[in-house]
Amino acid sequence: MAKQRAYIESSVISYLAAYLAGRLSKDDRNRVRQQLTALWWERRHEWDCVVSATVVVEVGRGNSDAAAHRLAIAKSFAEVPITPEADLLTDLLVSHKLVPESVRADAVHLAAAAVNGAQVLVTWNQKHLANPALRSRMESLIRKQGWQPAKVVTPGQLLEELA
Repeated sequence: MAKQRAYIESSVISYLAAYLAGRLSKDDRNRVRQQLTALWWERRHEWDCVVSATVVVEVGRGNSDAAAHRLAIAKSFAEVPITPEADLLTDLLVSHKLVPESVRADAVHLAAAAVNGAQVLVTWNQKHLANPALRSRMESLIRKQGWQPAKVVTPGQLLEELA
């Protein structure tokens, strides 16, 4: 059986890098996210994990030492292209106000995952990517364009599916 393709969004890489560097969050919720992400990391080979250039750009921002650690993690995954089809889908997600222009990169993640055949998009971004209030409208728009939307999940949800 073929592995599911999992598009790994930058928030997952950020939580993981902080955990691996021993920078555990003082916030209980974020510390749990770090730990769940680390558990997922141990099992990452059970999926065909990919990132896009947008992920690489996002994780490369900020403190240079932390960014280098995040980039090393991102570069451990195959990079899928941001195609003209993904650009068009990104534009539609933004123009239909399903993703704000100010966080256009989130629309890129949704589009790149769909266009590149990812079954799941792994993220901790609850505001724009895993937003239950907008999720069905996002999926509908992606389907209308002829693509299968990736199921948006957290690392914890992905691990639960394996249990």
